Amino acid sequence: MSRRLFLMILQCIVLQKLAAMPGDNRGVGTLPAENAATVLPVLPFPQVVREEPGRMTFPGRVNFKVTGLTAAQSGRLKSHWEAFASEQKILVNTKQQVVELVFLDNVPASEAGFLARSKNYRDSIGTEGYILQASASKTIIAANTETGLFYGLQTLRQLTRANWDRELFIADWPAFPTRVIFDDISRGPISTLDYVKKQIRRLAELKVNYLSFYIEHVVQPISHPDFAPKNGKLTIAQIKELSAYAEQYHVKLIGGFQSFGHFEKILALPQYKSMGETHSLISPLDPKAKQFLADVIGELCEAFNAPWFNVNCDETFDLNKGKSKAYIDSIGPDRFYADHLTFLYGVLKKHNKKMMLWGDVALQHEKIMDMLPKDVIYLTWEYGDAKNYDRWIKPFASRGLEFMVCPGVLNSYRMFPDMVMAKANIKGFSEAGKAQGATGVFTTLWDDGGAYLFSGDWYGVYAAAEKSWNLAAENESGFDSRYSKTAYGSANNNYVKAVFKLLELRGLPLTYNMNDVLWQQELLPAKGKQLWLNNTSIAEAKKILQEAGDLLAGTKAALNHDDISTLAHSIAQYNIMMDSRLVLATEAARYREALKNEKPAEAKKIIVQSADAIKNLRERYLQIQDNFKTAWLKENQLYWLDVVMATYDVKTSALATLENALRKAAAGTSAFPAPGQISFDIDETPHTYFSYWLLSGPFPSEKEGSVPEFLYSENEEYNKPPIPGGIATYKQKNYRWHKFASKSGGLIDLNEYFGKTGPAIGYAYCTLNITGQEVSEVFVRATAGTEVFWDGKKVGVISGNGNAVDDQKIPVSLPKGTHLFLLKIPQETGVPWHFSMRLRDEIQVVNTKHKYQTNSKNKTYEVE
Repeated sequence: MSRRLFLMILQCIVLQKLAAMPGDNRGVGTLPAENAATVLPVLPFPQVVREEPGRMTFPGRVNFKVTGLTAAQSGRLKSHWEAFASEQKILVNTKQQVVELVFLDNVPASEAGFLARSKNYRDSIGTEGYILQASASKTIIAANTETGLFYGLQTLRQLTRANWDRELFIADWPAFPTRVIFDDISRGPISTLDYVKKQIRRLAELKVNYLSFYIEHVVQPISHPDFAPKNGKLTIAQIKELSAYAEQYHVKLIGGFQSFGHFEKILALPQYKSMGETHSLISPLDPKAKQFLADVIGELCEAFNAPWFNVNCDETFDLNKGKSKAYIDSIGPDRFYADHLTFLYGVLKKHNKKMMLWGDVALQHEKIMDMLPKDVIYLTWEYGDAKNYDRWIKPFASRGLEFMVCPGVLNSYRMFPDMVMAKANIKGFSEAGKAQGATGVFTTLWDDGGAYLFSGDWYGVYAAAEKSWNLAAENESGFDSRYSKTAYGSANNNYVKAVFKLLELRGLPLTYNMNDVLWQQELLPAKGKQLWLNNTSIAEAKKILQEAGDLLAGTKAALNHDDISTLAHSIAQYNIMMDSRLVLATEAARYREALKNEKPAEAKKIIVQSADAIKNLRERYLQIQDNFKTAWLKENQLYWLDVVMATYDVKTSALATLENALRKAAAGTSAFPAPGQISFDIDETPHTYFSYWLLSGPFPSEKEGSVPEFLYSENEEYNKPPIPGGIATYKQKNYRWHKFASKSGGLIDLNEYFGKTGPAIGYAYCTLNITGQEVSEVFVRATAGTEVFWDGKKVGVISGNGNAVDDQKIPVSLPKGTHLFLLKIPQETGVPWHFSMRLRDEIQVVNTKHKYQTNSKNKTYEVE
């Protein structure tokens, strides 16, 4: 019998035996029942896994056998493994493992068992999938492409790092062909080249195949080198370097440039101001603007190596409010928008790029979808935990247009990302997108607020990588354990537990939604002003922070220690905010008592003790600031660091000034200064004041104290409930509605905000969602003559002569539902121009910016 015939007979026998084995075609992403307690340390989880009873080891020192690969392909794959082995310090291991890398069509007939198991998955793995069989004798990784083999090696490295010791079979492929992580580098931190390379390496292990950036002004094209910040930018040469680097890891970089709205940073420069349609929109009708876009986008197209280019063009709020309003009104905002996008489409076509754009404006004006070329890719975004996502998907899917779903790792205006919302959003949006034909998951990380580190985002990034590769719900229960092993080499889930323990702060009134406004609030009032502190949530917050810190301390991470440090910083930052409120309120009360003390020596001793407490607080801020600066420079260029550091500098400077004033008072011989004279007039209060509003004005007054007749605007077009950035008109002049957050605990000084002391009128607006019992009264303190409106009806006028110094109770009848509040606040010459509003103390109130709700048991966390 010839050797060839013998092998064929042997193959047939093996195939028959394997076909008779139970359970070989198991459900996607599942392990055998007898091994249910074992969690495969691979992320994203493979589509098909069969764990075998045999034992083995993954020593990491590999003897590669290659079949069907070119020398270049083999060399690239081997070098990736050698780099990993070097990092893990396993090259010196004398024991070797045989790993065969082979294209699927070249698997030899002698591998009958492997062929038998692979046959059901050959049509599934496509260009990025792979099949891996690991046994004590050797490991085989087969794929149709080099990318598939690379991804198989990523799975192997995770198994090796986790000391996996069982034989297994894996067949794996992605749920979505396009898996993108999108990093905002324009509104705060902009990464260094080294950190982007680190991102690329880490994303590649997660089988993410595209990285993109949000870019407004932080690139420096050769044609227009003068708009990029000097201390934070990517040059064309650097982008090309990163593109080439990413190619080595089977990642491509998707280019982008904000090409319509959000253009204020460039338009703020004198040489580009004339290109503006408004202060934030570039003008599509301006020849200079069109040439500028063609030049910059053209250069970026040649530098970024992905086949698409994102022109952004989202949130064009002022579309019909600029210098071309008459023209836009004549043709319609949808046509005006589509015409500009058609121009951009032509620019991209010259550079062989397909156009991507955010889908929000097309959803507002659906005719746009019918006006643009059919090969445009729409990036439809929503970052909340929605019940369903049809409103963001169906308009594109029903027209047969290509779209990608864009969930988000929600860190906008937060001090740590809201991973609760992010995880739910990524899951729900990805599943809905897959069901309705999305071609990719384009996960966004926005840095609105600018005080973040990417090291705090990785849990969300791993969740996005998982769901864009494998949507199987049965894998979710083991995600945290797999994350801990793959991200940190940790045998416990303490990091994840610490994250979600910290996120319990989002439910407390003081830290609700965990936005960064609490960090922005004043530690101390200005001279002559008061600071009101409601500290009723602090005890519960401190308990949460203690538990989060204890959990984090037990993480035992072997990898990616910067992630641990970033979470530790957030815990420390929240801790010092809580302690600051307690210490300052306590010491302010002690200082007032010292003023009453008839024994000067005792009073001075108390004041010195207060100064020491302030000093300790200041030194803690300095240490946290120094730690954050070090962490920032590990990831980012210098750009925006001064803005972040200023939030610390303001606090430490105020504390130093107060400390010096206290020591001076204790050392002096004259009477102690009043609290207001040294910025120490702080009072604890049980009241929860409405500190966040939309403000508009100052509107001029015909006479002192007069208030306009209209509700929101004298122009009927704008006489409706306002939105941030919306317009009110009065006497043919436009006034914006701006978001406002009080930094002093609730009493809002309009003189300070508007910078005006003459006769005028200020408008303040908020919403209140009643989710519990009916609200029957509100309390308002404001300048006399202030008119209070509820749902468009006047419900009260603040009485008194001039300045109101007490809260005035105003009867209302607010049933369940959302209600609109408007205050018209007149300014009189020589009278303080301020206001505040609250409900009864027993009604718990939380808010997302100017949107308030009662009954904290029914929370609605909003995207900001």
